[in-house]
Amino acid sequence: MKYLRARSAIFVVVTVFASQSLQRVEAAMNGTGEVWGSPVTPGSPALRGAPGGTDGRVVKFFAAPRVPWGPGHRGIDIALRPGSVVHSVSGGIVSMAGPVAGANSVVIRHSDGTRSGYSFLSLVLVAKGDRVARGEALGISGGTGPGHLNPGVLHLSWRVGEEYRDPLSRLAPRAWHFVA
Repeated sequence: MKYLRARSAIFVVVTVFASQSLQRVEAAMNGTGEVWGSPVTPGSPALRGAPGGTDGRVVKFFAAPRVPWGPGHRGIDIALRPGSVVHSVSGGIVSMAGPVAGANSVVIRHSDGTRSGYSFLSLVLVAKGDRVARGEALGISGGTGPGHLNPGVLHLSWRVGEEYRDPLSRLAPRAWHFVA
């Protein structure tokens, strides 16, 4: 039984890394190959671990909807202590800053035409039209919204045109830990 569990775990890890590799190849072919920086400050209290040990970890993965209007999870959720600073993963122009469906959010349009979204902020620090650099503060974590009632999560999304894609494929892999 232990052998089967270990084999299954290895299969899952290999599948995740293979999927990310394929997405990086596709991103490079589409001209969207920039690896993003972290939306949270490495070494900050939010990444060192709080009681429960989940801060800075991906706690919910991307799940593409079968049809554009169908159910799915159009981004990843990163556990953060409320009050953590949220940073832009890449430079660009703020195309939206404020409430969306009851949740404070920021959307950045990047030079490659793609957009990154940051949702469930308790405070937004930028305004529509602002030019932001990679790593610049966009807001403060701690907000909630539909389907995300825990104030300790940042929802990070990535859109190419109108299609949502897995933002994990663009993030530098060194900074992320996964929770099963």
